[in-house]
Amino acid sequence: MHFAPERGLYPHLSAGGVATYDPVDFAPELFKFCNARKIDLCTDAARLPRHSYDLIIHSHIAEHIPCNITAVLFHLHRALKPGGMQLMCIPFLSGHYEEDLRALSDEEATRRFGQKDHVRKFGTADLRGTIGMIFRLPNRYSLLDWFSAETLDECNIPEAARSGFTPSTVLPVKKEDLLLADV
Repeated sequence: MHFAPERGLYPHLSAGGVATYDPVDFAPELFKFCNARKIDLCTDAARLPRHSYDLIIHSHIAEHIPCNITAVLFHLHRALKPGGMQLMCIPFLSGHYEEDLRALSDEEATRRFGQKDHVRKFGTADLRGTIGMIFRLPNRYSLLDWFSAETLDECNIPEAARSGFTPSTVLPVKKEDLLLADV
């Protein structure tokens, strides 16, 4: 399952080696090149079938979702097959986690969250008390623990985004990294 499917990843993920590629988005009309289907994570995440996906990819969507992000991430993880992985790009910024689900002016949202359509920011100061309470996070984060430098070069992952929690962190989280009970 690939949320907000990037045009550059689509040919690789939809090619022969992937059994089922499921491009999805809240606004699928923006992704006609891949025939994406509509999904609203605020209403549809809890209905995702358990143990159905080997890989769930989402890049820069968590800061846009206008509902309980813990519940959404839990339900995405619940939809993973045993041995599956969420590959998520989350912008981690300095400071503390902040969220406001109310309707804010574009100016207020931009001031608080960095962009007019963001409803939250993930802070590095309290990472262990936010997303670290959902998923087991490494003490030292490096994408090189998961992928070779050559693969990261091929995917245009800049060196600055390969270690530490940054605005471009690509965070692989395995099914067994969930700290909440998946009953």
